[in-house]
Amino acid sequence: MKWITRLLYLPVVGMLFLSSCAKDQTESYDKFEDQALEAWMTQNRPDLLGNLQSEGGYYVDVLAAGETLSDEVAPIRDTACWVRFDFSGRDLSGNIILTRRAAEARLVNTFTKYTHYVPYYRYCGVANTSLLEGSYLAMRNVLHLDEEYARKRGLDPEFELRKGSKVVLYMPSRIVGASGVEGDGGYEGQYSLSSKRPFIVEMVVKEIVKNPLESEGSDVDSFCEANGGLWFYTKEEDEDEANSSEIPTGYDDENHPYKLRDKGFRWVSVNDTLAQVYVDLLYDPTKAEDNLKFDFPVKSEEGVLLRNNQRYNVGFTPYDGSDLETKIAEVLKERFHSDSEEGYKHPGLADREADSVGMDGEAKIWYIARFLDGFIFDTNIDEVKELIYGEISSEGSALTYTPESDQTRYISAFYYSIPNLCYGQWAEFVTVSSQAYGATGQAGSTTTEGGSTGYSASYLDYLNYYNYYNSYYGNSYYGSYYDNYYYNYYNSYYYNYGYGYGDTSTETTTTISTEIPPYTPLIFQIYVEPADE
Repeated sequence: MKWITRLLYLPVVGMLFLSSCAKDQTESYDKFEDQALEAWMTQNRPDLLGNLQSEGGYYVDVLAAGETLSDEVAPIRDTACWVRFDFSGRDLSGNIILTRRAAEARLVNTFTKYTHYVPYYRYCGVANTSLLEGSYLAMRNVLHLDEEYARKRGLDPEFELRKGSKVVLYMPSRIVGASGVEGDGGYEGQYSLSSKRPFIVEMVVKEIVKNPLESEGSDVDSFCEANGGLWFYTKEEDEDEANSSEIPTGYDDENHPYKLRDKGFRWVSVNDTLAQVYVDLLYDPTKAEDNLKFDFPVKSEEGVLLRNNQRYNVGFTPYDGSDLETKIAEVLKERFHSDSEEGYKHPGLADREADSVGMDGEAKIWYIARFLDGFIFDTNIDEVKELIYGEISSEGSALTYTPESDQTRYISAFYYSIPNLCYGQWAEFVTVSSQAYGATGQAGSTTTEGGSTGYSASYLDYLNYYNYYNSYYGNSYYGSYYDNYYYNYYNSYYYNYGYGYGDTSTETTTTISTEIPPYTPLIFQIYVEPADE
């Protein structure tokens, strides 16, 4: 009986043993990876060994301290805030895994004109919600630097990230992500980073925003003021506000939008209840004076210049010249008004009885959608696609929109602006994110169809594996054994036998959808087709 009892206990003991092994394996892997990362740092960056952070087990290199801390400049960890930061990530072999930088994307041949290469914009609060864990730890904690390292660079050994700080983080996989790292939406690098691999991130803090709604509202107002002037419609006339009035009751009102242009106000509130959605009802794309300017000042309430559009940056063709807007105007005129001797003529001015879309009307809309820096993230006009991208990946068609039934299908700024437009009219509006894509924005994506990416998946797996071997062992650690063994074995197997691991010539089609960051204002330039006869 004792013997039988002992047998009955065996499965339970076995399960406990297996559970203990799983835990030990995780702990053992973390320990091994820490040792491997330390060995890599010893070989490649021995000056940073004293900058090991106890929480997270990552190493820090401070390339630039950033702005001096003061009453006006606080560290990121001082409060819950939104952070705009530029970054790129590499594996230990130096291969770029993902990047927000156009120059680096060009370097590794992943650059696309569909990608808006601007800093990342994410919430950084007391609890991490969407940031890479290692980046979050560096932002929210005091970074403890080696005293000798700090002294040589004129840094405080107890360092805090702030606006302008530039750092490099050497991180173990446990604070990178369980499934590894890869870029998407045009931010891809050379390879993906598999799970359980260390990661290097270079990060530059561009801006710290405590109130993103206030910040984007300031940007929208400044943009409109710098591009023709801004007039507010209010419930009750405010005598202290020189550029405001109640909504006009008809064409004869001196503050009707069609008359405000002559008074120096291009943009007007879309109604008297919705904040910071402004419309230009007299927009004429065939006139040079109506071309938008995307270099605009951002000022404080006291009128102090905070920045001159510095946080938005495109800087590559075709956005790096001054003739893009002229070319767009030419193709729009040719596309929509080439058969008219008079060119475009605003129907609301030509005929005071011109039909507007209304709530139940169906509008067929052609549009150009932009960010405030002029970057075009979407358009259904083929001629504009050709100018921007150099290709037409899919033929555009008019967007059919009925305000009454399509209110929830598209951004709400459409609902508030399009019903008042006339058939055959051009117009443009600028909106804050609350009437567009909101606090979450819209993630970019990359879809590849119709073939391989140029190399077979197995070949990329091999390249990754070989790179990781180099990452851990380098050329001096175990050099004679690993170099000779891996080079001779893998070269003969992969290259000489030709098992389909090499370059392929299958054509591929890659579709990039542009990322729209959180709290991002947008501009839409639209044309409503004339009503059917």
